[in-house]
Amino acid sequence: MKMYRSDTLRVAPKVPRAWDDFSRKLPHQTGERAKRNWGHAWHSLCSYQGKLKPAIANSLVVALLPSAGGRLLDPFSGVGTIPLEARLLGHRAFGFDISPAAIAISRAKLEEVDPALALAEIDALDRWIQTTRPGDDVHVAGSIRFNGPVETYFHHETFSEILAARSYFREHGFANAERSLVLGCLLHILHGNRPYALSRRSHPITPFAPTGAFERRALIPRLRTKVERVLEAGAIAATGSAIYDQDATSTWPSEVDSLDAIITSPPFFDSTRFYSANWMRLWFAGWTAEDFSIQPNRFVERRQKVDFSVYEPIFRQAAERLKPNGYLALHLGKSAKCDMADALIAIGRRQLRLVHVFSEDVGHCESHGIRDKGAVTDHQYVLFAR
Repeated sequence: MKMYRSDTLRVAPKVPRAWDDFSRKLPHQTGERAKRNWGHAWHSLCSYQGKLKPAIANSLVVALLPSAGGRLLDPFSGVGTIPLEARLLGHRAFGFDISPAAIAISRAKLEEVDPALALAEIDALDRWIQTTRPGDDVHVAGSIRFNGPVETYFHHETFSEILAARSYFREHGFANAERSLVLGCLLHILHGNRPYALSRRSHPITPFAPTGAFERRALIPRLRTKVERVLEAGAIAATGSAIYDQDATSTWPSEVDSLDAIITSPPFFDSTRFYSANWMRLWFAGWTAEDFSIQPNRFVERRQKVDFSVYEPIFRQAAERLKPNGYLALHLGKSAKCDMADALIAIGRRQLRLVHVFSEDVGHCESHGIRDKGAVTDHQYVLFAR
């Protein structure tokens, strides 16, 4: 990692002590924090490729926010790992994403869930499934083909229930936390290699082509078990946190302001594509074959391949919405093709003061059985201040 000097006219503040400790010790690599299941149980609400380790999110939140009552934004929230850690520590956290699957999972983590209403939502879904036939959705599903046609993943009776459940969420949406929780849990059990999954044998993070016999697997009992297990973790105090269906490069909502910190992990330049790795969950959450042709063009992971200037409105609005001396922290991926830190520092320092940069070799990282995780060799951490 090359060294950078502070701007001549805008002297960077001192490196926060907790950030410095994190950069030197990398506590997520050893001890309890290195374990896959470290952190609150709600981090495991739904598996998701590329999810930041909760231990890293926790260290960054502790390093850059006050002890409690702070305000944080993650403009690339994904499934809400960073905002959830902020909420757990008593902060008001905001997240942006444009994936309907990620929004549902994040809403369940960030907004207050009433357990009784969540269980009632399962009953409502059960009644819907029992009285609804797949209809035209069968033909829509037939046009979704990635690792294989979606119908080849399921026993035909299970698939009929899945189609009916999909129509339920398309009809009713998932604007409240309880329905989002149920949807997020259903997305988790949709495919995988364990008995709780609805599919034939595949993979719990990305749906590789299925193998094994077709087996009838009832949706509602497995869904109820998953939801009840999540609820057993207990309630999280409400902090006014929220997820937005929001393009980070467009104008941010006015209420997302006076931020103590913006902490985010944008899509890595050489990462696997989120929209293809999560194709089945995106389909279930509402995407059609046409969406798979059009929607990926909105994703920064594709737009940054053309020009990193896509980040300019993000840095500009960060400078506008951060409190004086507030921080912007980036968790990035370096590969042989692209040094993301170099590219984003060149853009970010036009608006903010560069504070610190360091990198972490990721050869030790777990693969989760995924054959192609992209070409990232290092994780890079970049800290700016207003």
